[in-house]
Amino acid sequence: MASVPVSHLILFIASLVIAASVVGTITTGVDRVSAAVDDAGLDATETLRTDVTIISDPSSGVYDEGTDNVTLLIKNTGTYRLAPDGSGLDVLFDGAYVPPDAMTGDLVSAGDGAAWSRGDVLRLTIEAGDLSSGTDHRVYLTVNGDEELFQFRVEGN
Repeated sequence: MASVPVSHLILFIASLVIAASVVGTITTGVDRVSAAVDDAGLDATETLRTDVTIISDPSSGVYDEGTDNVTLLIKNTGTYRLAPDGSGLDVLFDGAYVPPDAMTGDLVSAGDGAAWSRGDVLRLTIEAGDLSSGTDHRVYLTVNGDEELFQFRVEGN
């Protein structure tokens, strides 16, 4: 007769251990999902707050034949502060990726070392190489999910 309550006690303890491990597993899963939602929310906020606009005039001669450089003026129209040297920009020139060492950026409308804030203009210089006259070119840039396209034509002298 004593064996029945002992077996019930063992089964009760085993069920408590299993229930506790299930609760621990579920809690860990909920914590991971919560952290992922928080991260996605921060990424979405950063993307929504980022906005840049290329304000260069395509007909103003953005290409300098003497240096083989393309110079663009880019205005930060979002509320997110960006790197003052344009290092956060991903640039494609005529479909080819431009590595960071082939472009330089400097703020036109802010002091040295300042962040690229809303309303500030960045002068981005891209080493484009020799471009023949009468040809069309495209510069595609992205920063934090914001995309801009700039098209220009190199006119002959």
